[in-house]
Amino acid sequence: MYDRPYKDMRSFYQVAGIHGLPYEPYDRVIGVHEYNSSGWVKDRWGGYCHHGDSMFITWHRPFMLLFESILVNEAKKIALQYNDDEKEKYVEAAKQLRHPYWDWADEKAIEGVPEIFLIPEIEINTPNGRKKVKNPLKSYTLPVDLSHPLEKGHNPWDKPHFIVPTSVPFTPAGYPTIRYPNDNYEDQNDILNASLSVYVSTVFRPGLYQMFHLSEYLPFSTIGTEQSEGTSVPPPPSVFFESAHFASIETTHDAFHLVSGGLGGHLSHATTAAFDPLFFFHHVNVDRLFALWQEVFPNSWVSQNIDALGTYTEEINATIDENTDLTPFRKTKTEFWKSSDIRYIEKLGYTYPQVMMFKGQDPKNLQAYLLKLYKPDPYYGLRFFAKLTIKESKLVGPYSVRVFVNLKNATAQTPITSPHFAGLVAMWHNINHFHAINNICVMETVDITAAMKQLGIRIEIHNYTQEVNNVTDLLNSTTIFDIENNITIVPVLLNGKGISLKDAGVNKVEVISFEHDKVNPNFLEENTGQYYDAKNF
Repeated sequence: MYDRPYKDMRSFYQVAGIHGLPYEPYDRVIGVHEYNSSGWVKDRWGGYCHHGDSMFITWHRPFMLLFESILVNEAKKIALQYNDDEKEKYVEAAKQLRHPYWDWADEKAIEGVPEIFLIPEIEINTPNGRKKVKNPLKSYTLPVDLSHPLEKGHNPWDKPHFIVPTSVPFTPAGYPTIRYPNDNYEDQNDILNASLSVYVSTVFRPGLYQMFHLSEYLPFSTIGTEQSEGTSVPPPPSVFFESAHFASIETTHDAFHLVSGGLGGHLSHATTAAFDPLFFFHHVNVDRLFALWQEVFPNSWVSQNIDALGTYTEEINATIDENTDLTPFRKTKTEFWKSSDIRYIEKLGYTYPQVMMFKGQDPKNLQAYLLKLYKPDPYYGLRFFAKLTIKESKLVGPYSVRVFVNLKNATAQTPITSPHFAGLVAMWHNINHFHAINNICVMETVDITAAMKQLGIRIEIHNYTQEVNNVTDLLNSTTIFDIENNITIVPVLLNGKGISLKDAGVNKVEVISFEHDKVNPNFLEENTGQYYDAKNF
């Protein structure tokens, strides 16, 4: 795929370019607007991919299937090149080949990125004997300039005076994709692995643990949540505790992009992410998580939503649902795949090991297995969450919003290895051609339980009557929880610099808790939710 001419539809460049840059037609599927020389028109997202709407998770499924089908076809052609004494086993291997996934929330991921993604060379058995080759999973070298160069000093050709860019890393032709580049345009794998060692336990595992409690498709699938301006009164508890307090698969997905790419890394930006080969191992895993969630909640499916950001083929604020075309993926010459077409993976000809393990069983058995698999810590009882409401597209990103417990003076320089660091919300796709959308907010939570336990903070159950305070229009606190001093919110840019809460679009932080079910200690009971305190910014 790397070696094919870059204009070939089956080349890695063309397939990866579907996601974001270079904002060009794939398979003659033309966009709703043409792009000018600077790359943007009407603040609309320029890639085909969906983010921040209900098609985020379904759009990426045919994308992975397209990539895998081309990969398998290439493998079959290579298999036929082996000598007769080896050909049969390689032909069979090619038939069995499927694109692997990397489960970055597995406990083993705390040790860092698997070595196969980091080493510069690998030795393989080719049709012409064993050879050392450039590792295709470490990076991809662009055959042409991906976009216009950055300002002087921020392009790889400016070495040895290369300055890591804070904007999108437009790699020039002849240069590889990179992760956490230093000032010599080299990967910093030590920083990558150090970041993973922290975020696997504070962000990835808690995110998936929360996600597998969500029974409704929309809060499970996307970060985008509609909210009217100026509203500060929480809904009644019966509504408030149902789903919006948990983490969606998209926000955990977003966090992986920020953690794996770093400042100047291609994975950190939606425009360039798909050119890093690690992207596909990440997204096949996301598809696996989606398939597992479907098995747990088989009756929940795509609901109508608004595409507030637009795509290369979709107008801003278009109404989308399960019958919206998943462009540019063709089902026939005249029809595109739709979410309704890709609901059942078995009908598409594939499955995942854990799906097969629990096939035909009560979905609760699979749910219990997954909750145990991704449980962030051994604590049973109450779980406490800091819920953040962040205005979408308020800031040119990407950036993260970190949450610290009992450290009022926490800043962007406070290390994430601090016991006070509880987790973060990733604002991944806020990039410079998104316009401010007044009625769209990200509403996600950070599990602060492990940090509270580590710091020795007393955790109790309270059963006070919940009433709305006539002065603050907020639910009265059910315990003495001083949010002013106990919770500190720190927005941080990719370059490590802190920014104000206002500039980051942080509107509100709330603290809530839920009890684990006494029969199934992994399951959080929604009707046990308690509201503690809130603060508007």
